[in-house]
Amino acid sequence: MIIGIGIDLCDASRIRDMPGRERFLTRFFTPEERAYFDGRGVACDDSVAACYAAKEAFLKALGTGISEA
Repeated sequence: MIIGIGIDLCDASRIRDMPGRERFLTRFFTPEERAYFDGRGVACDDSVAACYAAKEAFLKALGTGISEA
């Protein structure tokens, strides 16, 4: 059964230049995910953007999305 379809994009440069980057990472990612990103080196921001977009797309498909509250 398909509940919905979700799609999302996230620009890696927005992640890289984000003023509250550490707060964002702590809020939306587990310690294990953050450790994975840290191990990605120069591809860190690309990985963060891809994972965030995937989470948002999944939640959109469920009909919720990520809350900004």
